[in-house]
Amino acid sequence: MRRVFALIAGAVLAMGLFLSPVADIAVRALTTVKNPEQRSVRVLNYESPGHREDPVRLYKQAIAGEPDGVTNLYLMGSSELGMPVDQNPSTWLPNNASDFDMYESGRGNQQSLYHAIELAAVGPSIANKKVALILSPQWFVQGGVKASLFQSVFSHSAWDAMLANPHLSAATRQRLIARVGSLMPQLCTLGASCATTTASSVEEVVNAPYNVFTQRVNALRDTYKGVDYRKAVRYTGAWQPGRQSMATIDWAAEDAKAAATGKAKVGKNPYNMEDAFYQKRVVPQIDKLKGQQAGVTYTSSVEYDDLQLFLDVAHDLGIDVMLIPLPVNGTWSDFTRLPKAQRDGFATDIRRIAAANSVQLTDLTSKAYEPYYFFDTLHLGWRGWLDVTHACWEFARP
Repeated sequence: MRRVFALIAGAVLAMGLFLSPVADIAVRALTTVKNPEQRSVRVLNYESPGHREDPVRLYKQAIAGEPDGVTNLYLMGSSELGMPVDQNPSTWLPNNASDFDMYESGRGNQQSLYHAIELAAVGPSIANKKVALILSPQWFVQGGVKASLFQSVFSHSAWDAMLANPHLSAATRQRLIARVGSLMPQLCTLGASCATTTASSVEEVVNAPYNVFTQRVNALRDTYKGVDYRKAVRYTGAWQPGRQSMATIDWAAEDAKAAATGKAKVGKNPYNMEDAFYQKRVVPQIDKLKGQQAGVTYTSSVEYDDLQLFLDVAHDLGIDVMLIPLPVNGTWSDFTRLPKAQRDGFATDIRRIAAANSVQLTDLTSKAYEPYYFFDTLHLGWRGWLDVTHACWEFARP
């Protein structure tokens, strides 16, 4: 009998330790890299491994080495953050700016809903209480983000941090839980209930032990993946400033440089995109791409509700927001027959939401036909990224 009690006590103790912060500390100790590469606060997400899995810890780590007098802005977006152009702030800022930096957070398929969770998790660590969100029209298709794609970019670590944030209102928290639960029902537990009926409440109770255990395993796994032992980067090295303060930047001259670079890269292809991309990725399938977007809509999507959730999180946390709706590549969209009413409707809807929520808006949607504005069929290029960086500085500057 004593052995049975001892086994039960041992199991209870083990489970208690597993669910406690002790487990997090142990996992982080296992993932500590002895001699990580030292960097300044530059080039975050697409170079730094583990950001998606453990965003709170890696953001704190990234800004830890930032000196006084440097303004930082938390910039959220998706796949455009990985565009290999010199004007991408991850490249342009280190080469030019001595007093401004941006923490770039985003990857393909991270849209408004994921960023709402991340903001709720990271928000208490954002000192200047400002965040910019790049909005891609492609997010706002009917149905919004697909469940499989959302799950592929989801962070269990950020989810736990969101649930633990005491500054998030009960109403916003519950709407986040319900929306995420519709895409990942395994997250519905007693502490994050999605139940709307007696039957669903009973189901949550029955499934609670398994779901709590699974979520804890996933969160610890995210913590473990937060450090890539093959290529560890610690952003606590010496700051490597650019040549000048942002106040002295000649933006007209920089735009001319961006246009010259874009002209050389685009060449004579008819769709205002980098020619190497065009020749390799577009030309081989151009016949079947013609008219492909004729039935696309950007004006009826649950993504607008997800964006409102993001803005409600920001309001709860006292964070100022700048929305940056992007244009489509006009010449390419004409070729694929994306309806002009949908392009214009997206812009109108974002303006309405920004006004209703009293948030700042940098509306780039009129730039659809600007030369050298795009890298490919939809992502920002040389002049496009320069405009975003300029707007972000104006928004973030003290």
